Amino acid sequence: MPRVLLVCDWFVKYTAGLARGLADLGCEVKLVTRDHDKEFGGEAGAMRSFVRETLDGEAEHLELKGRVREPAAVGDLVRRRAACRRWQPDLVHVQDLLTNDPRLALVGGVPWHPYALTVHDPRPHPGDAQPSRMARVLRRSLRRRADLVFAHSEVLADELVGTGDVKGPVVVVPHGVSESAITPLPSREALLFFGRISHYKGLDVLLDAMPLVWERRPDVILTIAGEGEPPDHPRLADSRIDLLREHVPEAAVSQLFQAATCAVLPYRQASQSGVGSEAKRFGRAIVATSVGGLPELVTPDCGRLVPPEDAPALADAILEVLETPGLAEALGRNAAAAVQGAGWQNVAQATIEAYRRYLS
Repeated sequence: MPRVLLVCDWFVKYTAGLARGLADLGCEVKLVTRDHDKEFGGEAGAMRSFVRETLDGEAEHLELKGRVREPAAVGDLVRRRAACRRWQPDLVHVQDLLTNDPRLALVGGVPWHPYALTVHDPRPHPGDAQPSRMARVLRRSLRRRADLVFAHSEVLADELVGTGDVKGPVVVVPHGVSESAITPLPSREALLFFGRISHYKGLDVLLDAMPLVWERRPDVILTIAGEGEPPDHPRLADSRIDLLREHVPEAAVSQLFQAATCAVLPYRQASQSGVGSEAKRFGRAIVATSVGGLPELVTPDCGRLVPPEDAPALADAILEVLETPGLAEALGRNAAAAVQGAGWQNVAQATIEAYRRYLS
């Protein structure tokens, strides 16, 4: 089995899961991240705790301290780079979005060492802050020089190739998930919108759909949970909507899904969806829009798809799930069964096969 050096800035949760899957299959793994907790709502020490719990001693975790503009940052770069060179990895696998701190690429020996790259989002999401010109140049260079590129769905792979930014082979490996954790549906019908609140997530479309849902199911509640700026929408004043505008700690995520009958992903644009994967893991039906990689994630046996920005169609799909006897339970069971093929060891096995084919 290869000795793999994994490097990331963002996507720590994904990379730690992959690291554990690779280690469980016999790879020697070292994971390098920065030392910030931004992916975890800024909660001090949360990133370190998550990685430690996920790896459970099966792989080593190195943190790159400081920030790229700080004088001390150079010293930590030299130390971490030296440690990784002494370890002599067989291959380096980096995650997209290293542009905030190019030191991470240097620690991994990129671009001199052959490397694989996982691209989670081929293009920036509409409504999000767009990268600077320098960041775009660095991102394009990282993608063009990669010897192997991973994407999470066929649609995303095609989109990535269409950007013209990749020259190496593109291999589709699904987004990994932890083991399923199914619980009974709640006694009160409830919808969940979970994750970072941004324009492309289409929360305003869901809010437009809620009066149509309430006409026939007046007791349905909607929980909106995640960081970000919600739209200025009159429906947010309704007592049947619970807005939790904050980062949700890992320990509380399961409680949100357990309290939901159905997860709703009304996105205008999407790559893959970690939220959808989590919904399937917890055995919850999904109503989503037919954009990006969502059709590959939300198949007819585990949810319903509707056109984007279509509030009536979204309401109809939600009502079908809520009103059809046994449908929410059946879709949830099928969703949980489907994620078994996307467990971290399965994802790691597919990743190793691509390593062997293209990087050996």
